[in-house]
Amino acid sequence: MPRKWWTLIGSCAGLFLLMLDSTVVALALTAIRHDVGATTEGLQWVMNGYLLTIAVLVVTMGRLGDMFGRKRVFVIGMVLFAAGSVLSGAAGDELALIAGRVVQGIGAAAMLPLSLALVVNVFPAAEQPRALGIWAAVSAVALAIGPLAGGALIELDWRVIFWMNLPIAALGAAVTLAAAPESTDPAANHRIDWSGLAALSVGLTAIVLALIQSQAWSALPLVALALLGVAAVAAFWRVEHRVRQPIVEFALFRNGPYFGASAAAFALVGCYWAVMFFQPQYLQDARGNAPIVAGLMILPVTVPMVFISPFSGRLIGRFGARGLMTTGMAVGTAGLLVLTFIDRTSPYGLLLAGYLLFGIALGLVYAPMSTAAMAAMPGEKVGIASGVLAMDRVLAGAVALAATGALFHALLGAGRSFSAAVAGSTWIAVVLCAIGSVLTWRFVRDPAARGPDPAIAGKPPPGELHRHQHHRSFHLGA
Repeated sequence: MPRKWWTLIGSCAGLFLLMLDSTVVALALTAIRHDVGATTEGLQWVMNGYLLTIAVLVVTMGRLGDMFGRKRVFVIGMVLFAAGSVLSGAAGDELALIAGRVVQGIGAAAMLPLSLALVVNVFPAAEQPRALGIWAAVSAVALAIGPLAGGALIELDWRVIFWMNLPIAALGAAVTLAAAPESTDPAANHRIDWSGLAALSVGLTAIVLALIQSQAWSALPLVALALLGVAAVAAFWRVEHRVRQPIVEFALFRNGPYFGASAAAFALVGCYWAVMFFQPQYLQDARGNAPIVAGLMILPVTVPMVFISPFSGRLIGRFGARGLMTTGMAVGTAGLLVLTFIDRTSPYGLLLAGYLLFGIALGLVYAPMSTAAMAAMPGEKVGIASGVLAMDRVLAGAVALAATGALFHALLGAGRSFSAAVAGSTWIAVVLCAIGSVLTWRFVRDPAARGPDPAIAGKPPPGELHRHQHHRSFHLGA
């Protein structure tokens, strides 16, 4: 087998791990709570610690790959993800588990932007569509089988979902080291925005911590933490306008289609993580289902992507990215609205309607989202634009999950049942998705319907689009 196909296998092994993780860990939360005595706030940090770490580091890790070698940084990321899996699987309390998840997040931040880089680097332009199709299919399949595979493994022991990462990571790292050629970006500036990285880390962590602990701490420390978070985010904004190699180039958002696609990404991915955090717990804790049954019941959230994604190109051609995305966001809003009516005895038909509508929304929006965002970018901005879009998606999960959790805890504290608190907190997702629908319709434009965008000027230099294409990603959370 030619080396380029072995490179694709190694890259897809890393991608498979990340996509599988986005579903199986959520299914294991109930078992984790009972085994290690984790609090509800601790369970949120099991997810948020991972997401925040990726959000803060994903752009920087992609730049490190450009500077020091994409294969090198990708393999280091895979090793760190495996090490975090060991720590998580061996954890005896929630703090150890959260620490393991943070280490996993550092590894994932390297793997997400560089998995596709390795593939694009070894396949000639004529063969890239086929290779990228396989790469995207692996992502969709991992998402689709995650709930079922995770449910079956959790029946044995929740720790198995972390141990299973080790052979896949070992295989992926070995194949990548043996087959993938090293590549760098000769034009990459060897500068890292350390001040921006520090400000972003402090700001996001403080804001998310304040939301998660809103019912557990007194008002004074919460207010102080929130003010610290806001001040650090403001400092980050100032820093990013002054450094040569910013983590986030805010001028990108003056481009209307990019802003609309980013808003859709933030809304839909944020809602996805909120659904995948609370619904498996609702199915197990409130309804008494076993993990494997809960996994089967929630499959309609992830499976539609497998069937819709292969036709996304045709759908975009027929309806346009704007029409397809707006329809998808509206369908997703309707599905989430259905989930606000659930209680402990709701018939599965009601749940199925909500899950399936939301799953269809994921299938309709994902590919057009990237198409709409990147079609508006001049070539020299594609790299940073796609990196920021990946960051936007992962950050959405952390923020939406924290906000939904804050309302959930407030409803529990007001005497609502677990089921009622889950249903009530889903209103945040409904509002978020509805806002995303409006912004999608308002700002996203199909390429044929607009002229050159004046917000970000410049024409793509020859070969520039190809050089940066490795940053594009079409899967959840990246």
